[in-house]
Amino acid sequence: MLKLANRIDRLSAAVGIALSYLIYLILAIILFEIFMRSAFNKPTAWVHDLSGWLLVFYVFLGGAFALQRGFFVRVDILYLHFPPRLQAAIEIFIGTVLMALFAWVMIKNGLEFGIRSFRLGEVPSTGSWQGPLWPSKFAIPVGMTLVLLAWLARVIRATIRLIDPTAIEPETDTEAAG
Repeated sequence: MLKLANRIDRLSAAVGIALSYLIYLILAIILFEIFMRSAFNKPTAWVHDLSGWLLVFYVFLGGAFALQRGFFVRVDILYLHFPPRLQAAIEIFIGTVLMALFAWVMIKNGLEFGIRSFRLGEVPSTGSWQGPLWPSKFAIPVGMTLVLLAWLARVIRATIRLIDPTAIEPETDTEAAG
């Protein structure tokens, strides 16, 4: 099972690292907009929409990487002071229920949004560039599926810690903070 968790971690890391380069693309197109507007008084019609959509990909598809690296929000004031077995039990039982509820809502609604957008050929109503909206809407269920896989890796490790607290190191305060 630990091999599966390690494979999931490698997938999360690969997607997260690849997505990290989107920031440079977003920055480049925004700088292009600034240059075109300032130097030639020719604002672009597509930069605002495209940079927003790329940010959606960055946020939703990068969630698994953030979870893997301990960047998700949680209240550690008590949790980090609990013994490893209790931490593992909390993560397995309470955390999994909360994650499952969150994932169900995000995947179900995200799929509905994406399918509806694709079928309607939806384009933005406010932007002047009429690019399709469905790819950014499908990023929601795809990203949440990646988060669920990352959560599965956490649950596998938590289960191992629950059975044998010395088998895997528990999270420390510095790991949780990144």
